[in-house]
Amino acid sequence: MNFKIFGKQVNVGQIFSKYAEETLLKSVQKYFPNPVSSIVTLSKKSKFFYIIIVLHISKKMEFTAQSNGETAKLAFNDAIEKLNKQLRRYKRKIKNHKNNELTNKTNPLNAQFHIINESPKLIKNEGKEIKDEPLVFAELDTEIEELTVVEALEKLKLGNISALMFRNKKHSGLNMIYKREDGLIGWVDPRGNRNSATI
Repeated sequence: MNFKIFGKQVNVGQIFSKYAEETLLKSVQKYFPNPVSSIVTLSKKSKFFYIIIVLHISKKMEFTAQSNGETAKLAFNDAIEKLNKQLRRYKRKIKNHKNNELTNKTNPLNAQFHIINESPKLIKNEGKEIKDEPLVFAELDTEIEELTVVEALEKLKLGNISALMFRNKKHSGLNMIYKREDGLIGWVDPRGNRNSATI
């Protein structure tokens, strides 16, 4: 598994890095023996440490778990527990539906998955505004699947991710669904959906 760990305004020591890699790999391999990649980000605000884990068990399936705690280890262990629950649920779903379309799609688009630090900032220089490029933590290969809106919603829920880009089965165009702050799901269809889907 390709493992990467980053600290945002906090130094990540070798001991914690090794612990995180070994613990994450051991946890994931209980359900999926050959995970593709994982990214762990560690940050600190006030007295608490914050952990975000992004896991790809394949190019098509991504999981995200996050937590916080008084120490980096406590935050990481809690995030691992949340991740394990997602993996168990997904493994169970695969067993119950061996021909589940979510795990066996055709015509995926190759794409790049980026983890970045923050949005670009505008810097004034001699009366001109210059965009400062965001810091890219990692670049990973991924795939954009062809799904119905209902299938995309199911994948969003299973992976506990905040947004998902997919190719709409109705017209093969790119679509995006995402979790809104009000708890509802946003759906972006640039081509327009002539026949509304039942969700």
